[in-house]
Amino acid sequence: MELISLLLVISVVIWALVIWRHFNDKLRLFHPIPVIGTLIVLTGSVISSDFWSLKLGPLPITIDRLLVGLLVCVYVVRYVARFEDRRQVNRLDVAIGLMVFVLTVSTFAHDITILENLPISRLLFFYLVPLAVYGVVRSGVLGTNDLKLISVSFIGLGIYLALTAIFETRGLTALVFPSYIMTSEFTEFLGRGRGPFLNPVSNGLFMITGFCCALMWWTSADRFGKAAIAGITLLLAIGVYSTFTRSIWLALIVACGWFIWFPASRRMKVVMAMWGLLALLALLPVYGDKLFSFKRDKEVTQNQMEKSAQMRPMFAIVAMNMFKDRPFIGCGFGQYPRAKYPYLKNPHTDQPLTSTRTLMQHNIFLAYLTETGLIGLMSLLLVIAMLVRASLIVWFNQELPFWPRHFGLLSLTFLSCDVLNGMFHDVAIIPMGNMLLFFLAGITNNIVSGQWQFERETEFAAAQQPTTTHSMALPQDNYTSSGLT
Repeated sequence: MELISLLLVISVVIWALVIWRHFNDKLRLFHPIPVIGTLIVLTGSVISSDFWSLKLGPLPITIDRLLVGLLVCVYVVRYVARFEDRRQVNRLDVAIGLMVFVLTVSTFAHDITILENLPISRLLFFYLVPLAVYGVVRSGVLGTNDLKLISVSFIGLGIYLALTAIFETRGLTALVFPSYIMTSEFTEFLGRGRGPFLNPVSNGLFMITGFCCALMWWTSADRFGKAAIAGITLLLAIGVYSTFTRSIWLALIVACGWFIWFPASRRMKVVMAMWGLLALLALLPVYGDKLFSFKRDKEVTQNQMEKSAQMRPMFAIVAMNMFKDRPFIGCGFGQYPRAKYPYLKNPHTDQPLTSTRTLMQHNIFLAYLTETGLIGLMSLLLVIAMLVRASLIVWFNQELPFWPRHFGLLSLTFLSCDVLNGMFHDVAIIPMGNMLLFFLAGITNNIVSGQWQFERETEFAAAQQPTTTHSMALPQDNYTSSGLT
C-alpha cells in the first residue's frame, strides 16, 4: 500500500509539471508562494491524514505536509535567485515568534512522551508547521491576482463544505465525501456538519471565510454575478446553520457585521447600530432559552445538551485552581489531560467537577492559562493585538487597492470569529484552525511590509491605459485608490 501511495504522489508531481509547462504563460499571472500556500490550506482541509497518509517513518506523510516542504524549497530557490526580497522583521513577527518560543520551551520543560507524545505532536502540527507557512507566505512576492485566486479558492472550499454539511445533517451518506466523515470511529459531533475536519467549529470557520470572500466580489459583479453571489452566500449560511453550533452562528453574524460596518458611512453605521440593538432586544427573550436546549448530536440527548452548557463554570473552576498553583508557567504545554486530575476533587465546591474528566478545556484563554501560565497567555494576547493592528493598518490605508484592503478586513473578521469561538472552545487544537489563522496573518503582514508591490501594480496599470490625442475621444474612467469606481 505504501508503494502504491508513493507512486501516486510521483504521478501527481509529473502531471503538475506537465500542466505547468503547457499553461506557463497563464500561470505567470500568479506567484508561486501564495499559490502553494493556498494549496496547503485546501489539501490539509479536504485530503487530511484521515483520508490519506503515507507512513515512511515516525511521522505520517500527508499531501499538505509534502506541500509545506515544497513551499520552503521553492522560497529558498527563489531567494537565492533573487526573485524574492528580504523583508524587515516587524511587531507581528516578533509577537508570533515569541508565542511559539514560549510554547516550545513549555513543551520540552516537561514530559513530552505522555499520551503517545501528545505535547510534541501538538507543538509540531498546530504551531511549528503553520509557523513555517506563515514565515514563507509573509515574505514571498504577492500580487492582486494572487489575492483573487485565494478568494476564489476559499469560496470553492466553502461551497464544498456547505454541501457536505447539508448532506451530513440530512442523512445523505452516499453523497458525503470523503466517506470517513460518516464512517469514522470518532463519533463525537456525529449528526452535525463536521465536514472532513470531524469538527463543526473548524468546518464553520472555513465556511465563514468562504462567505466573506464571496462578499468581496459583490461591488465588481454585474447583475448576474450579484445573483450568483447571493445564491452562494445563502448556501454557505445554510451550511453554517448545519453545524448546529451556537458560537459559529454568532460568528457568522459578526462576519456579516464587519463586512457591512467597515465600508459603510458614518450615518449608516448609526442606523445599523440602532436596528441591531432593537433586533437583539426583540429576539433574545423569544429564542434565548432555545439556544441552550436544542438537540444537535445523534449520540447526545437534549437533556445532555443542557448539561453541556452548565459544565462551563466547572471548567473555569478547575482552570483557576490549577492557575493558583502555577500562575506564571502553568502545568506545561500539552500536559492538561494528565495534570487536571488532582483538581477534579475539590472539597471547597459542591460542583461535580469529575464530569469534566474526559474533556479538554472549553476556552482557549483558560487553556493557555492552565498550561503556560500568565507568560503564555500574555504572548497569545500580544499576537491577537498585533494582528488586529496589522489588519486595521491594511484596511485604513486608502492608498492600497481594493483587494489588499479587503484581505485586511478578512483577516480581522476571521480573527474576531476565532476569538469568539475561543471563548467556548479551545480553537488552538481544532483541525486546520491555526493553519488558516497563520496563513491569513502571513498574507496580511505581507501586505503591510510589501505595500510597494501593489503600488507598482497600480502604476503599471495606469501606464497601460491608452491615451487619446483628439478632443472627441471619450474620457477614461477614474478609479480611486481603493479600487472602486
